Amino acid sequence: MLSTLRSWFTRPAPEFDPAWESILREKYAHWSILDTDELARMRMLTARFIADNDWEAAQGMKITTEVQVLIAAQASMLLLGLEIDEFFDVTSIIVHTSTVRLRGTRRSAAGTMSDGVQHLAGQATPKGPVVLSWSAVKRGALRPDAGENVTYHEFAHRLDMLDGITDGTPPLGSDEATTRWAAICTPAFERVQTGDSVLRNYAATNIAEFFAVATEAFLNRPDVLVVHEPDLYAQLRSFYGQDPAARLSRTTIA
Repeated sequence: MLSTLRSWFTRPAPEFDPAWESILREKYAHWSILDTDELARMRMLTARFIADNDWEAAQGMKITTEVQVLIAAQASMLLLGLEIDEFFDVTSIIVHTSTVRLRGTRRSAAGTMSDGVQHLAGQATPKGPVVLSWSAVKRGALRPDAGENVTYHEFAHRLDMLDGITDGTPPLGSDEATTRWAAICTPAFERVQTGDSVLRNYAATNIAEFFAVATEAFLNRPDVLVVHEPDLYAQLRSFYGQDPAARLSRTTIA
């Protein structure tokens, strides 16, 4: 999986500052349920993400250590079980204090064109920046039970974009895997459109948003997703190379 996008493992990894640990344990709920091996990889990924990306502030925002660490760790959660160590072609991370307000003409989910101000929690663009609302980032990190996480969502889009097409299907390594993905995800997407799904309604916008919302549910509410959408859960588990439901069960039992 993603074998053609293997990272440069020979590069020395930037150092993870021990001071970051307290930030993550206090403000990122998922950090405390990772096992020893997962934490070791997450520390490497988090340090690399901070070092490798350009950071920009918007709306009077200040880029503090806490901002970088909390965004980097959540983005890195998607890479935890993958064979890559970084998100490719991200030009910068732009952080707004709260709601992101974008202007310009755009196509709506219904296919009509509209303009004016668009209010967003985040946005990912191909070979461009990832834009995030800091208030949404913090909320998603602390409250996985709410089911939404803007960092997971936008960086799921970046994984989807790796093959140059934003179509809800990330690079899977073979035609057979892609066919299997479509066979599972298409009916799951249709269930969202008819209201017969545990995924939040935004997943019905289009198939790309379906993948991003499904990723949020996979990491935030895996115990619910594995019961109500077992085939979709299995596809996401295979792609991401991790099993959040088992992780959550292990932690609950402990």
